[in-house]
Order: sequence, then structure tokens, then C-alpha cells
Amino acid sequence: MQKKVIQNPSVNRYLLYALGEITLIFIGIMIALQFNNWNENRRADEQTKIYLQNLIVALEDDISFLNNTINYNNFRLKGIFYILKYAGLNDSQFADVEWRTDLEMEGTSGILWEGRIPDSLNRDFTEKAFCQLGRGFGSVAFNYSVINELHSTGSFSRIYNQELKSFIARYYRHLRQRMEGYAIEEHEQWANEVTNYLRDHYGIFTLDVSGLEDPIGLIADKNDVEMRLRYLAMEVNYHINWSLSARMMARELIDELKVELSKP
Repeated sequence: MQKKVIQNPSVNRYLLYALGEITLIFIGIMIALQFNNWNENRRADEQTKIYLQNLIVALEDDISFLNNTINYNNFRLKGIFYILKYAGLNDSQFADVEWRTDLEMEGTSGILWEGRIPDSLNRDFTEKAFCQLGRGFGSVAFNYSVINELHSTGSFSRIYNQELKSFIARYYRHLRQRMEGYAIEEHEQWANEVTNYLRDHYGIFTLDVSGLEDPIGLIADKNDVEMRLRYLAMEVNYHINWSLSARMMARELIDELKVELSKP
């Protein structure tokens, strides 16, 4: 004998109501999660914009440092060729190198000599030219604080402009490859080689030649000094070129960052 199933309309209505409630709760939770994610992404994007604004300030710091090192090394390069010339040594420039001997100094920070290079022997200029021969190359303190924060917080990945992102990476790669580490150490070695050689073989302490009557005369027609000075000039010139490239990149990057930040 087949049993008859008795349906209760009240139970069915209650189940439908409960199912509707669960569905509404689920939809509400999903909307809340979506809103929360949207809000978090918005805050993260705003924070990334703040980092990019701060990056402009960091780049301006870098440009200031680069101006100083360009000025100092510009003077040093002119000083080397000045010493070569008045010592009767070969002051011709190596071929296939983009020389910066005609580079003008910018701004006032770090300038060691006002006006044109003397066209005759000048005691003051001579002393300063010798003093700068052994000057260090690694004195530029680049501002890595913002780029390090961008990476450590994951905000670098939130830069959606891939060209800008590549430009930022290329700039900091240039600093590490050309303005720090081995490249600087090689420049430093040549500067130390020259100053130590002049001290040990000719009694010239380059930091202060005020006690020598004719420091340039001591190395006149000395081919051993000529070779060392010319190679130091090349190292200084490379440093100037790399510094100029870094400064140009920093300026262009600032322009690109301002364009990016102006976008709605």
C-alpha cells in the first residue's frame, strides 16, 4: 500500500524564506568584501602616488649631488690638462673618447674656480689643480630611501605604467653600475696611483704644494708622469660622462613622474 506524502505549505514557505535570507547574507558579504578590496586598492594606489611624489624629491637630491661631482671633476679634468700643458707634456686627448674639457660649470655649489682657466701659469690655479688630482670619486650619496620603500612595501608593482616602471629601474641600475662599486674603485685606484707616484718619485704631496717653488717644473718633460696623468684624465672624463648621463636621466624621470601624477 503506497503512503501518501503530506506537504506542509508553512514549512515550504519557511524554507524558501530561509534560503532567501541566506542568499541575501551571502550577497551582502560578497559586496562588503568587494568594497573592502576596492577601498584597500584605492588606499594602496594613493600610497603609491605619495611614493612617486617623494621619488621626485629623492631625484632632486641626486641631481644636487651630481651637480657637485660634475663641477669638481670638471675642474679636475681641466687641471690635469693644465699641468700637462705647462709641464711640456703631451696634452692631446685619447681618440674615440667623448671628452668634456669644454664643459661649463653649472650653479655655484662645488665650483673651485671662478671665470676662465688661466692662459698662463697661475700659482693659485696650479695649487688647486694639484690638490684635486687625488680627490675621491665616491662622494656622491644617492637617495635610495624612496625606491627601497617602493620595493619593500610592494608598491613598485602597483606602478601600472610599464614604461615609467622600466625607466625607474634603468636609472637605478645606471647608478649601481656606473656611479658605485667597481667602476668607482677603478677610478680611485688611478687617482691613488698618480698621487702616490708623485709623492714617492718627485716629493710632491698633491694636497698641498704651497711649499714647493715650482711643482710643475719638477715634472717637466717626465714621460712617466705624462702617462699617469693622461690615464687619470681619461678616468675623470668617464666619471663626468656617466654623471652627466645620470643627471639627464634623473631630470627626464622627474618629468615623466609629473606627467604620471597629473593623470586622474
